[in-house]
Amino acid sequence: MEQPSMSQQPWPSELNAARQGHGLEIKDKYTVRYAVDARHIGDTVGSIQANHPVPTNCTVYYYELTVFDAGVYGKIAIGFADKSFKLTRQPGWEIGSYGYHGDDGKKFIGSGHGEDYGPTFSTGDTVGAGIHMGRQELFFTKNGTKLKMAHRPVRSGLYPTIGLHSKGEMVQVNFGQKPFVFDLEGMLAEEKAAQRAAVDRLPVAPGITHMLVRQYLLHYGYEETLRAFDEAAGLGGLEPLQPPPPQQQQGPAEADRAASAASTSSSCRPHAESDAASALPLRARLRSCVMSGDVDGALALLAAQCPAVLADSGRFGQVHFQLACQKYIELVRAGRVQEAVLFAQRTLSQLRGPSAASLEPSLRDVVALVAYQDPQASPLAHLMGRGQRDAVADAVNAAILAVVSEPSGGGAAADAAAGGGAAAAAEPLPPPQLQLRPALAAGASELAAAAVAAAASRPVSAVEALLQQLVAVQGSLHEANGGQGSAFNLQEYMPGPAT
Repeated sequence: MEQPSMSQQPWPSELNAARQGHGLEIKDKYTVRYAVDARHIGDTVGSIQANHPVPTNCTVYYYELTVFDAGVYGKIAIGFADKSFKLTRQPGWEIGSYGYHGDDGKKFIGSGHGEDYGPTFSTGDTVGAGIHMGRQELFFTKNGTKLKMAHRPVRSGLYPTIGLHSKGEMVQVNFGQKPFVFDLEGMLAEEKAAQRAAVDRLPVAPGITHMLVRQYLLHYGYEETLRAFDEAAGLGGLEPLQPPPPQQQQGPAEADRAASAASTSSSCRPHAESDAASALPLRARLRSCVMSGDVDGALALLAAQCPAVLADSGRFGQVHFQLACQKYIELVRAGRVQEAVLFAQRTLSQLRGPSAASLEPSLRDVVALVAYQDPQASPLAHLMGRGQRDAVADAVNAAILAVVSEPSGGGAAADAAAGGGAAAAAEPLPPPQLQLRPALAAGASELAAAAVAAAASRPVSAVEALLQQLVAVQGSLHEANGGQGSAFNLQEYMPGPAT
């Protein structure tokens, strides 16, 4: 049976002895008996409900009832009903209730007139009632066998409800406190297998998978892997980047500018190649720096070959913040605690205060690393892992792609990238941490808004775009289903351990 997580609603766990119908004797939290002579006229049914309604955020809810004694007539019913249901009526007889009855095997759907449905049940039988929340379908089982669908759609807010109506009838309800007779997990596994088989039958054009993998490697700057991937596919590796064609009748200034642009062909300025391909060597080097913990090296590369990223705190303030935090993390990792504290005082402290309130939780966690003798064994150990470096490398990569993808070569930012390479090479670079401080100070009040805008506009790979679309479609389907059923979790479908 599905188990509720901390984020889920409470599940039915026992009978609600505080509300019960006619003639019932509660043996314990799960066992009940009809103890009096029944008058089979009027409201003399003894119905009882569970203590909680069916949770709406599960895939399937299911419970069972075992008949210990069918009594005089075996007028036992299992099903669901809303909170306002009259407990002196059988489930299924009233609007807002559904029931499967043992004496005649009929189903009752909000009416006193039953419909032929399944076999009768009596002493020794175990019957079950379930709702597939994702499909809004009601179903019943008998002795471990699923019967046909009983009804759809079934609305939310229903309580497991049983009814007894002849002397001596006694049943025990199983809300999951022990194994079910029906193989619920097997049913869910079969359903997932059927869904996967349906997906596997969908045609995919030849080469699509290769194209997606290649575009992913190109997008995120895995240059060496991309070259190996192309060579293995017989594509001969990446084409060398070509400089722009020379312009006629160039003056000295134009000639200097062209030479500078040609000398930085691996920088942010796109040429004949696609935007992503033109900046691939730079992005690959930046990723290598970040993944090895060399934040200073990444800053030096940005200053020399794509200064637009460091100069524009309005657009890339979130990237500045991530680089500053990573610089601090790497100092802590290296055991350079005094340098880390000094860096926090001079740089990270500028981000505190109301103007950057959205950054405060992340900043607090990062700064707290220094308080642990062994940060890699602390509650903040995730900040020391590969996933943290990956996130920063992805943010820097996205910033580069945002610059190179701008019309006319990136406007003012790309002009700075193209014209600033020679100047950066001619003059000694200032300490890398100083490349961050002015941008952070100037952009702290804008970082929250910039982060939202950057998240909405950042370039994504084709694979990521497909996954985003998948999640969006599943979210829309879940919303159209009234929020019933478990929400789609992409991680459940991803191979390998979560990182």
